[in-house]
Amino acid sequence: MSSPSFLFFDLETTGADPAFDRPLQFAAIRTNLELEPIGEPIVWYARPSIDCLPHPAAVMTTGLLPDDPVLARADSEANLANRIYRLVNQPNTCVVGFNNLRFDAPMLRFLFWRNLLDPYRHEWADGNSRFDVLDAARAYRLLRPDALNWPVNGQGNPTLRLSELSAANGLMHEQAHDALSDVEATIDLARRLRDADPDLWTRLLAARDKRAVARLVDNRDLAPFLHVSPRLPARTASASMFCSLGQVDANRNRRECWDLRFDPEPWMDLDADTWAERRFVRNPAPDAEDGASDLRLPVKGIHLNRVPVVLPADMLDESGVAQRMVIDRARVHRHADFLRRHVGELRERLLAAIEATEGAFPPKPVEEALYAGFVPRADRSHLEDWWSRARGMRSRDEAVAHARDLLAWSFEDPRLAELAEGFVARNLPEALDAPARERWQRRLVEQLRPGGRVQGQDVETVPAGRDFPAMFHEVERLRNSEAWTPEQRALLGPYAVWLADREEELQSSAVAPGA
Repeated sequence: MSSPSFLFFDLETTGADPAFDRPLQFAAIRTNLELEPIGEPIVWYARPSIDCLPHPAAVMTTGLLPDDPVLARADSEANLANRIYRLVNQPNTCVVGFNNLRFDAPMLRFLFWRNLLDPYRHEWADGNSRFDVLDAARAYRLLRPDALNWPVNGQGNPTLRLSELSAANGLMHEQAHDALSDVEATIDLARRLRDADPDLWTRLLAARDKRAVARLVDNRDLAPFLHVSPRLPARTASASMFCSLGQVDANRNRRECWDLRFDPEPWMDLDADTWAERRFVRNPAPDAEDGASDLRLPVKGIHLNRVPVVLPADMLDESGVAQRMVIDRARVHRHADFLRRHVGELRERLLAAIEATEGAFPPKPVEEALYAGFVPRADRSHLEDWWSRARGMRSRDEAVAHARDLLAWSFEDPRLAELAEGFVARNLPEALDAPARERWQRRLVEQLRPGGRVQGQDVETVPAGRDFPAMFHEVERLRNSEAWTPEQRALLGPYAVWLADREEELQSSAVAPGA
């Protein structure tokens, strides 16, 4: 069994949507638990997938054009996925990043899903776990403000952007939005936080075990606890006090929790339909904590298995914490007392409100349908066996024959036949028969809409998408945007040339409608 370790990683991608976009660069450094590097840094690249047009804003952010020689020489997405999968599934690995729980981690899950690998195994099996240094930094800013210099943005508001934290604190960060440089800066930041308060660092790491989180959240007495989250207002240090209303749906790892800044008593006079209407209104104004007539329902979901920052209520008593949270401890206690006395009635209204607002969602492309359900055990076993044998193959001919075996399999999960066909089309297209090639070409044309531009469109009114018309529109919209440097905007010209070439290539190979 491997010794416990952290694997710090970062991704540079084709865009900001984890379900749709694709990794182009992966970097990682493994460390021991003392945050000392083990082995050499890793930097891997992947070619852009044929069915995913990189967003021009991502090109300007990363500096990676789709036809950059480093990408042209790079591995397929399938091979990159396999290499990353084996790395993060080394036993006793804690996968760590900066904002990884909300971006890089779901990006990895969808990468594994598209490439027929288990999307979740690396997060829990064989002693593995995950952790986010951004969440830790947010907790330190509240609880240990002397740990770092905390920068503000141009509007004077606090910011936790890695590049600005690095500049304010002299962290090792040579090139922002280069994956390896971001990894090095994240490790340096983690060391600074740990050294500033090792006990707090240990407490935050303990949340990798959902049982430890449950002991605090699911306490019998409905005792309040402190929760820090980016979904809470920056003006309150992204923190508040909560009581759990318990599990309210089939998700055993989710708890609905009442924000104790807000008095639950007025909500007792509102029916479940009003609660349902209030679930998704905009966040309340800073001075609107007393009434319920125009407030968003002050209930927040906390996932026990997503390493939430939850801490004992007595941390609110430490010097300056309540002031930074702009919270009244006496009000919190009054609200918690009322909630304990009426928790059954509050839960009943919440359950009815959730039932009224949980509707069916429109179907998604199969590559984005990861969360439509878990893969049946028999299908997962077959895919694991298929990948195990694929890793031992040494020739393209062997791989093509093996891909045809995959396409011939009868899957129990209705998503997997189409997912497998797309996987083969992107990586071993010669393994497809003629009908499958036609289906794939039709999918590409329907998704990317080559030739769909309308001359004279107002660039401010055309809706954004991820097809050729939308990407050409985005190029024009961004050309004069002062949010980007001249050097970044200079990348739009070569990107537009690549985009036009790619569009022409797809049009020339497309299957005619009705063929």
